[in-house]
Amino acid sequence: MPTKHDTPEADSGDGSPASRAACAPGTARATLDAPLGPWAGYRFAARPVFATTSAHQHIEVVDLPAFGERGSPYQACRAYRLDGRFMASLADAHICHECMVHPLILAHGTARRVLILGGGDGGSAREALRHGSVKEVVIAELDAQVPATVLRYLPSLPDGAFDDPRTTLVIGDARDLVEAAVARGERFDAVIFDLTEADGDAASLHGAPFFAKVHQLLTPRGGIALQLGAPWFEGTRVRHMLDALRSVFKHVMPMTAYVPLYGTQWALAIASDALDARDLAALASAPLPAALRGMRHYAPLRHAALFDIPPELRDILGENAPTP
Repeated sequence: MPTKHDTPEADSGDGSPASRAACAPGTARATLDAPLGPWAGYRFAARPVFATTSAHQHIEVVDLPAFGERGSPYQACRAYRLDGRFMASLADAHICHECMVHPLILAHGTARRVLILGGGDGGSAREALRHGSVKEVVIAELDAQVPATVLRYLPSLPDGAFDDPRTTLVIGDARDLVEAAVARGERFDAVIFDLTEADGDAASLHGAPFFAKVHQLLTPRGGIALQLGAPWFEGTRVRHMLDALRSVFKHVMPMTAYVPLYGTQWALAIASDALDARDLAALASAPLPAALRGMRHYAPLRHAALFDIPPELRDILGENAPTP
């Protein structure tokens, strides 16, 4: 059933003086490893803030001095992890959220209904709600402990998205929600895959059968957006996801962006039968609506650069990339 959450008292972690003190390099108490595929990794010095184990996963909140040295709100150092993997930090979560949400919704032009699979931190919902055309955002989050933790320790990440009357948070398996929505004949203009990585519990949500099921939910001009992973270190898996998308959708449009928390160039994609999100020349010459002017990474003049795949990655992300 849809669920609304009351926001508990927030712990500092979003650029306040207390947060900056917590992020000072001398306060780090732990070293956390972060994998980059099976053959590489990196690590962060960290100050543990909170940890719990839910029915689904281990959840940690930490402060990272690496993101707090400049002390501005845009460099807030708080981050969270699921089962030992970094999911998002207040310093750079906007990069993936803005890249997944805005090119797709702007290309559509009149998107009204948005479905977010996963998305329990509220970041993708926050970006979708910036668009005046959007009248409903449904978040399908497996673990109720994720939004509860984020609301307490990283409240500026959703930034009120869960309290917006257009938002409905459904706690449950995304597979079940999609199956039920298809059976009811529901339609969405945009579906955002804001899930854990594709080599874990969410693996079955990143293959052709599930993409085909989600395809049934889309309006004629609808599309999906998702993260693919690290093409430098997980090239085979990224390529297989793109092949699966191309077996279902007419247009598959990879993007790349550097994400500091993930330690590498990150690949994302938009897929649709009707939209070519790469072609927004008119948008680049038109002023953005006021609600979209606070973005920190995406901008119309940078739009083409997101889809400009570097030559060294074209054998992985390109249309004619070989499949091993």
